[in-house]
Amino acid sequence: MTSRPRLLVVGSPSLDLLHFGGRSVRSAGGAGLYTALAAQRAGAEVTVVAPRPDPMPPELEPADRLLDWRGPRILPDALPHFEIEYLPGGETVYHQAVRGSEGDIRFDDVPDAGPGAFAYVVPLLDPELQLWFARRLSAAGVRVGCGTYAPGVRQHGDIVARVVGASDYFFCNEEEAGLLWGSIDEVGVAPGRVVFVTRGARGARVVLGDRSIDIAAPTVDELDPTGAGDTFCGTALARIAAGDHPAIAARGAAACAAQTVTAVGPAALLSDEPPPLAPRAERVRLDPDRIRRVAEIIASAPEAMASDFTGPPFPEPGNPVALDFFFAGTLQQFGFWSERGGRYDAPMIASLGGRALKGSDYLWTAFRRWATEAPDELAPAGQAALADADFNYRLRDEDGVNPLPAGPLHPACARAYGRDMLALGLTPASLLAEADATERPLVRFLRRLDQLGGYKEDPWRKKSALLAAILSQRPERFLRFGEGEDVPPIVDYHCQRSCLRLGLVSVTDQVLARKLAAREVVSRAEEEAVRTACHEAVAEVHRLSGRPMGAVDWFFFQNRTRCPEMSEPDCPACPADAACAHRTELFQPVFRTPSY
Repeated sequence: MTSRPRLLVVGSPSLDLLHFGGRSVRSAGGAGLYTALAAQRAGAEVTVVAPRPDPMPPELEPADRLLDWRGPRILPDALPHFEIEYLPGGETVYHQAVRGSEGDIRFDDVPDAGPGAFAYVVPLLDPELQLWFARRLSAAGVRVGCGTYAPGVRQHGDIVARVVGASDYFFCNEEEAGLLWGSIDEVGVAPGRVVFVTRGARGARVVLGDRSIDIAAPTVDELDPTGAGDTFCGTALARIAAGDHPAIAARGAAACAAQTVTAVGPAALLSDEPPPLAPRAERVRLDPDRIRRVAEIIASAPEAMASDFTGPPFPEPGNPVALDFFFAGTLQQFGFWSERGGRYDAPMIASLGGRALKGSDYLWTAFRRWATEAPDELAPAGQAALADADFNYRLRDEDGVNPLPAGPLHPACARAYGRDMLALGLTPASLLAEADATERPLVRFLRRLDQLGGYKEDPWRKKSALLAAILSQRPERFLRFGEGEDVPPIVDYHCQRSCLRLGLVSVTDQVLARKLAAREVVSRAEEEAVRTACHEAVAEVHRLSGRPMGAVDWFFFQNRTRCPEMSEPDCPACPADAACAHRTELFQPVFRTPSY
């Protein structure tokens, strides 16, 4: 991104006495400290709003050098301090919790964060104060994250529930989620809001309104569990502020939290090393040399030219229904294939207007007819009210049947999109106007789509990225990009097939390689391993080629005709043939998902 994201942390560092593994250690601590240091390490510019000790205790001096610490001066003895014992089996006992100067945190010490800033209000011992800060910050246009702790929920559950409602991003662990919602499976929030539920060694769950995504955690040898949850909070918020999808932010946050518990106190967060990356599954690896060679070809290939998404079947430039057409149509760009007996059967081909059309081409053509027959149904209110039968009628082929193989997944996505848009008070035009008013329009645009059904469920943002590319490349230039902005990789199953056959990614797990070659249905974990690696490979091709992602994507999308599903590849027609590994036996992961 063009600049470091800004994060305000409201909450005081502390001086703690920790007992674990037969040891007792005095350490810098506090949710404010861990959250701030984690966010700073993840790339954010961090301001801590809390009383500042003078003289600065030596345990806090390293953090003080890294952070912008704003607040009235106090004596070191006035800092909050805790005595915490970690017992075998994961139980935590608080022997002492002294609020100290925590109640002296003042809103007047909060700097003017500017538009687009993020803030995190730590789980203060006084939940009413936390709620007050959250509401004041939100009213100032700041996106607010808050956390909690089990004793606070038990004693002040009604207040903490209001904190949840005042938070754009709420953080809790599995025990706290049970206290607030009954169980982790019942966690849900209003459209546009996110809850992160940390689960220790089992990773985390990210709840986006009414949908959830589970995230795995790396396996490490735990030494000191202090601050793991706060490290997760700071890292996740910094990465969201930088532009990541909440689930991708959580992957990185889980890796950083895992590293934190391998050292005493905040030692890992004070390291000069960059934060750890979310581990990639070992069953798939990238081939840097082949990625470089393909990138060099794409850098000068005339086929790598961004489409302007005009001409049949798209609306003509200036057509007033174009925005609803693209917003409602792009979220349906998935699942154009059928399965039989646990294997890939065939790509979807259906007739419309006297022509046999494949997958995406059919869908766009049917949507163009829909835009003519009933344009109001493509607006959010129309999509929200859409019955399955209505959707099937609008997508009918020449035999009067909806041929889309994913069936009811399609109208369900349409309704989820429409309902979330209505709940958030958005239209396609207002969403774009909101994004255009910021320094980083693409970041704001993608963040909004992360709140909308049909788009938000995919951490890799295939449909969101495709929509951004369409709107920026159309002659109307509906979406502008800020300095240094470009869409993320658009990784669908055609792209994955190209990455596997070109050799940009290699499958080292022979069981998975056999499944891909046999076109067998794979598990969610297997699909995620392949798609994650392909996403990284395409991102690196984009970086090395120097071409816009729209051009890189068009190259891979056109490759579907040169290296198709059901016939032999036309290798001489492929510009990348000289760099290709020719692993033509491999196929994309066969996995039904509404993401692509």
